Amino acid sequence: MNKILLINKPEGMTSFAAVSRCRRILSEKKAGHTGTLDSNASGLMIVLLGKYTKLLPYCICDHKHYVAQFSFGMRSDTGDIWGNILQQKTPGVHTEEELKKISVSFLGESEQIPPMYSAVKVQGKKLYELARKGKEVDRKPRKIRVSSLKVYPAGDNLYTMDAVVSSGTYIRTLIEDYAAKLSEFAVMTSLVRTGIEHMTLAQAADLEQLERGDYPEISPEEIIDPRYPLIEITDPVPVYHGKPVSLETDEDIVLLTYEGEILAAYEHQNDQEYHCLRGLW
Repeated sequence: MNKILLINKPEGMTSFAAVSRCRRILSEKKAGHTGTLDSNASGLMIVLLGKYTKLLPYCICDHKHYVAQFSFGMRSDTGDIWGNILQQKTPGVHTEEELKKISVSFLGESEQIPPMYSAVKVQGKKLYELARKGKEVDRKPRKIRVSSLKVYPAGDNLYTMDAVVSSGTYIRTLIEDYAAKLSEFAVMTSLVRTGIEHMTLAQAADLEQLERGDYPEISPEEIIDPRYPLIEITDPVPVYHGKPVSLETDEDIVLLTYEGEILAAYEHQNDQEYHCLRGLW
């Protein structure tokens, strides 16, 4: 079954388990997703089934929108409330003007050191595997981009962070770094992914809806990254055989379509000649 789903992953379920559930419900062996959500987080996931799994490298995955809550006064080994609390201190009182000033300072490109409790690999080992053994290793900072960031009070020592960030950004680390600029400790207490590019959580179905067959049909074109333009061809035969083709474009990578179906990803080699990267049929 070739489908693209927008799923609202529930809190307490791993991304792997959510995708596996989709596979079982729709009786499809091949499945993948465009970005992991922590088990304690909920929200939007793009799940691809069947032949559409081949589209994964070309799907939207940036400008991810998150709404998180956090509290000052604690530091944990995981950066969130579900970890072991390592330090505590009495939190300060911060004005909305102060919160806004710090928020603005995070906008744009910067570097972030991934947390030990993450799936980032160092010398072939996932960091969380090392962390569970009590080990901590040096991690190289990674470039991130924060397009939008707002923080505002949500209760007694409870704050909401509304952020649009690049793929690979850890919100719990962003919260810790934000708190550090206020000379505070902080732990994330909840996290919801509400959007990926133009796709929103409001469009997604939960797993119970999926069980009932009550879910929206998403076309491949809707989740293709605009960096990979779609080009309609008139003769699909060379593409089916993976042969080079000439195209009147100067894009680095394009997706070739025929009668509305995406056939293959092609890469610019020389002049107007493009070579096949991946067949998608």
